[in-house]
Amino acid sequence: MKVRRVISMIFILLFCILAVLPVAFGFINSFMSEDEIQNRYTAQVTEENRKDYISGNIHFVRIGIIPDEASVEQYVHFLLKDPTYLRFFWNSVLIVVPVLIGQCLLSPLAAFGFENLRWRGKEALFFFYVVIMLMPMQLLMVPNFIVASWLNIRNSSLAVILPAMFHPFGVFLIRQQMKGFPVDVLDAARLEGAGEFYVYRKIVRPNLNSVVTAMLVLLFADNWNIVDQAVVFLNKPYSRPLSAMLNQIMNENASMFFAVSSFYLLPAVFVFLYGQKFLVEGIALSTLKL
Repeated sequence: MKVRRVISMIFILLFCILAVLPVAFGFINSFMSEDEIQNRYTAQVTEENRKDYISGNIHFVRIGIIPDEASVEQYVHFLLKDPTYLRFFWNSVLIVVPVLIGQCLLSPLAAFGFENLRWRGKEALFFFYVVIMLMPMQLLMVPNFIVASWLNIRNSSLAVILPAMFHPFGVFLIRQQMKGFPVDVLDAARLEGAGEFYVYRKIVRPNLNSVVTAMLVLLFADNWNIVDQAVVFLNKPYSRPLSAMLNQIMNENASMFFAVSSFYLLPAVFVFLYGQKFLVEGIALSTLKL
């Protein structure tokens, strides 16, 4: 048993290293100088990379873990000198925050309606909810594009925000936890004359905080990294989130890529550090029974 445990720990450690290595690589490289990044990672041929890394008119990439000379000029340029990248960052915030607020308000209420209210066809509708949740995002973009045209919100962040606000994942996750909620408590409140919204607001919703927080953490990760939706619905580059612009930044100004991507990673790190307990607890409380 001890040998198996040691082997298991070794595999877990290796997987952790593989997961953390790209993040650590990008963060450390964000402290390289602009000239060093140009010499190491771009196609530009300079005097410094010509002698050892030239092949025709191309020099080879020289990956480095430790900078030759540590510098914060990437961050100074990103945060103080050029507001372009910060604008893309705030575009991401302005997309994610309304989505999370909408999901926090709508998903628990919709899940309560599916689980506790009696009306014809709710299980059939919920089945389609689950089917939509399992569909690839690219398949749903065509109907979303058509509806956005009908609503005249193409080239607007609403075309990205509204479909995400009504994504069925939150309803599915929260309803599964509601299946374990004691029905007798709800019936007793109704016998005392409480209406359905009062039952939801005073009894059900306060007991959903863990699973709602878990839902918000997962949805944050999903919407913080959107690319395809932004490229399809937002034709003006300055209105796109930073996640959709990282590739362009790498191609046009590689010296800023590592600092921008490291800064963009910080909100996700803070969200997961804060929400990891709720994430584990919320998913554990969800029985995941259809």
